[in-house]
This record gives sequence, structure tokens and C-alpha cells, in this order.
Amino acid sequence: MIPVVKRFTKLQGVFHLPESGKIFSRIESFKIARMLKQELSSWGKDFSIVAHSSNGSTFELLLDENLVNHPQGYRIVVQGSKVSFVAATNQGLFYALQTFKQLLRERNGTLEPVLIEDEPDFENRAFMLDISRDRVPKMDTLKKLVDLLSELKYNQFQLYMEHTFAYAKHEKVWKDYSPLTHEEILELDEYCRERFVELVPNQNSFGHLEKWLVHDEYKHLAECPDGFVFPWGIPSGPFSLSPAVEESLKFVESLLEELLPHFSSTKVNVGADETFDLGLGRSKELCERLGKGRVYLNFLLGLYRIVKRHGKTMMFWGDIIKNYPELVGELPKDVIALLWGYEEDHPYESECELFASKGVSFYVCPGTSSWNSFVGRLDNALGNIRNAIQNGKKFNALGFLLTDWGDNGHPQHLAISILPIVYAASLGWNVSMDLSTEELLKLTDIHVFGIDPLSEKLCILGNLYKKLSVQLPNASVYFTALMFPERFLENLDALNEKDVETIRESLEQIENVCRELFKLRNESNRIFVDGIVNNAEMLRLAMEWILMAKRFGRIDRIDESIWKDFTNRFTRLIEEYKNLWLESNRPGGLSQSVEKLTRLLKLR
Repeated sequence: MIPVVKRFTKLQGVFHLPESGKIFSRIESFKIARMLKQELSSWGKDFSIVAHSSNGSTFELLLDENLVNHPQGYRIVVQGSKVSFVAATNQGLFYALQTFKQLLRERNGTLEPVLIEDEPDFENRAFMLDISRDRVPKMDTLKKLVDLLSELKYNQFQLYMEHTFAYAKHEKVWKDYSPLTHEEILELDEYCRERFVELVPNQNSFGHLEKWLVHDEYKHLAECPDGFVFPWGIPSGPFSLSPAVEESLKFVESLLEELLPHFSSTKVNVGADETFDLGLGRSKELCERLGKGRVYLNFLLGLYRIVKRHGKTMMFWGDIIKNYPELVGELPKDVIALLWGYEEDHPYESECELFASKGVSFYVCPGTSSWNSFVGRLDNALGNIRNAIQNGKKFNALGFLLTDWGDNGHPQHLAISILPIVYAASLGWNVSMDLSTEELLKLTDIHVFGIDPLSEKLCILGNLYKKLSVQLPNASVYFTALMFPERFLENLDALNEKDVETIRESLEQIENVCRELFKLRNESNRIFVDGIVNNAEMLRLAMEWILMAKRFGRIDRIDESIWKDFTNRFTRLIEEYKNLWLESNRPGGLSQSVEKLTRLLKLR
């Protein structure tokens, strides 16, 4: 089962699940009883719900704080002729139902006498999906994701937004990106609540606002209205709001005033990460006088006051303030810092210790490592999640937030993130039970993909990045080679002849994996399989491009026939990518994503 339950005891005797019967539930748990009825119906069972007496019922749903004292905990007893779900709250009963669904799935609709007692290690188990790097899912896609998250017992969901909410007075910013509307947020919030998931608003409110600040109407708010250069040498347009502009906080307040009423959540994530340009433009004199850390903190406290006026708890990314440990203690004690880092060896231990020692509440925020990779960096993701969650537990983190970013056009399909999503769900619920990779693959096939060995194929693809002699942070060599071909050509000698041989071997593996995936494809897993194959084909093209570059040295020296064949296959792959995108996502952002994916084709 996922998550792995805390205590599982086999009991004496046998249990026969009848074809029909009664479900006893008090009126306050009727919604859970109805979900149970639907699950039993999917196995061909015909059960009705009663509230007047549990006598003669096969199932009983009980709320009893004396038997289960954790608000999210539950107990399942299958014994004699009865199945009992016991919890302190309806949320606990809902989690009992998710475990019961998986019991049936693992035993093909049959049951044996058991006692299950279970509760989470982390009270807050969150997942965040980036919807601001071109790819904005359709409502049906989001709801299916919420269904999966809730079965895995996640209880918070964030949609990372920069410019993808349809703010009434700011159509110029979002009009080409198919944003979420006011009504859609209300609908999704309700859908989440019914599944005991808190939809937490997430609006970046300091940096990462280039989609706003590029327009003349907003440039007066920018720290660097004429742009700046990232620390890694890439030019950028205007990026962050300027703390030196009084109107900046008023602008954020106007956005939150419109956004927050659509969420029932008690929290809001204001972002405030990666303010690379702070102190390089309008706030330069202010930063020189007060110090960059103090200027950052003062703006963050301004955001805090706005959030407090709305009666919410402020979440914010902790990557900037951690660089000023002397200021961490000045943070209000009712904020939640989000400590992120996406490499397996990220210093979560020291970062958790810093915030814990200052009395500041925090989540640990590992990542799926799906972005900047096409097919993921699976072992890095699992190690990163393990590092974050184990140190979060050690230093009493309030929760974890698994992040799924979409850097550089979000070309990876959702299937690439599934294994890390499943792993984090299990470890975050039961930290002492660290699934082996083999166990993870088996359970994911049973409970998510519904067929074996789809996860194994995804695992093979997700670890091809490791075979090269060169490793990059937050990306794979293959991804950067295809997406940034000019930069790759400048560093062509970093890959040696052994790497060339490794790439040839990996190409054979990709071909074999794709062949096997097509054999596993059926109507229920089609979206997953097609997405994995599409991303695997992107990886294949990246490898072929590297081999061409190593052979010919320059793009204009590649034989015409070889280049023509490559571009024809690339073009066909992009058409497949577009079709897959539009099945699950909105049209806005697709052209921008394709533009990023096809940079290489414009070089010749």
C-alpha cells in the first residue's frame, strides 16, 4: 500500500466479502460512506447506506476520539463478518477508505482478517505543480491529479502562479496563456476540499515577475526596468519588483485582494525566491545603505502585513533569507519558511537546524527532478526527497512540499513525475519505512499505472543521465545540449570518447524501452505511456545531436542528408508533442514551449 501503513497485523480466521449488504454511517460521515459504496460498486458489489443501527451491516464507519486520537489517523478492522473504519475525524475515515481501496486492489477484490492502525509522521503533506512555465493543465487534468494526490494521502496542493490567473484588470499579462479563471479556482477548491486537500494559493510576489514587468504598464515597478544579467551569465529582462518603489507593495496587495477570496485555505505562498536583481537597479542605494538582506526582509515583512490583513498564514521560499542567518530570528513566528534544494546532497540538515534554532516554522521542499531533463533524474529525486524528509522529521518541520517545476517550456509530461510523487507520499507519511526502488516500482505499477512493468521502464529512462562522466546541477547534460545548443558547442570537449560510447549504448536502451512501452499501452494508461515515449524520443534526439556535434564539430559541417533526416524526425516529434499537450493542457503557452524546444533547428 502507498503510503506504507504503520502497523499491519494479520488476524485469525477467514473473511468473505459478500455481494451485497449494508454500510452503517452516522450522517456526519455520509460523504465517506457514499465514496465507499462507489468503490464497492466498482468491484460489482451492491451495498446500501444506513444510519439507524450497525446491526447486520458489513461495514461500519465510526468516529471515536478515544480509540483513535490523531486527527488524521485511522483504524481498519476486518474480522468475523464485519469491516470497521474508526477515526477521530472524517479526514481519518477518508484515509482509511484510501487504504481499503488499495487493499482490494492488491488482493483483486478479496479481503483477509487484518488490523491496520495508521497515522502520518508529517501533518502537512503538500505537492506543488508549476503552471507558469507555459504548461497550464485543463481542469479535468487537475482533478485527476487531485484524485491521485488524495489517494496517496497528500493533504495540500499548490499551483505555482506568476501570470496564470485571470486578474480582471491585467488581461495584457495573461491573455496568451490560457489562465485559470476565478470560477475555475472556486470549482477546484471545492473539489479539493471534498477530498481533504487544501488548495493553497501561490502567487509569486517579489521575483520571477518577468511576464508582468516586460510590459510598459508595469516597468515602473521593476528593480531593473532595462533588464540585467543572471549570475550565470544569461541576459534577462526586468525580473523583480523593486523595494525602492512604494507602489510595489500596493500592486501585490491589489493582486492578493482579488485572488485570495477564491481559496478556502488558511495559507498563502507569496514566493519571494531568487531575487537575483535585488540591489542592481532602483534599490541599489537602499541596499548599500541598509544592506541587501535588510532590504529583502523589510519587503518580506510588507508582504507579511498584507497577508495578515487577510487573516492568512504567510508561506515564503527561504532561499534568500537563509543567506542572512542573523536576520532569520527577526521573522514573525507565525510565518512558514519553505526550505528548498533539489540535489541529492543539498544541505537540508544545516538549513533545518538554522530555522529550528531561531524558532521559525518551516516545510522541507524537495523536488521531482523532472524538469530540465526530459525523462527525469530519478535517483537524484529519490535521494533529494529522502534527505529533505528525514531531516525535516529530525528538526520538527511542519510538513513537506514536493515541487514539480517546468523550467524552459515545461516539455516533460506529468508521467515523468509520478515515481517521485509516490515516493514522497510514502516517506512523508511513514518516515521509518523507506521503500527500496524495487518496492516503489511494484507499488506504483499496482496503484497508479495499473500495469507491470511500466514503472521499470520509466526508471531505466530516468537514470540514463547518470551514465555520463559529466553531471550538472538541476539539469541533465542531454537536456541542456538540445535546449541550449550554442552553449553546448562551446563546451563540446567536456564529453570524452567513453561518453560517446555510453550514448550509443543508451540509444539502444531507449529503443528497447519504447518498444516495450508500446506493448504495455492500453486505454487506461495511454496518456502515461504516450507521454513517456514522447519524452524518451526527445532524449533520443538530444543524444543524436550530441553524437553529430562530436563527429562534425560544428553544425554547418553536418552532412546535409544526416541533418535533413534529423530535422524531419524532430519536426514529426514536435507534432506529436503538440497533440499530447492539447489532450491534457490548455493551448496557451504551447507555441512558447515549442519555440524553446526547437532552438537547434534555427541554427542552420
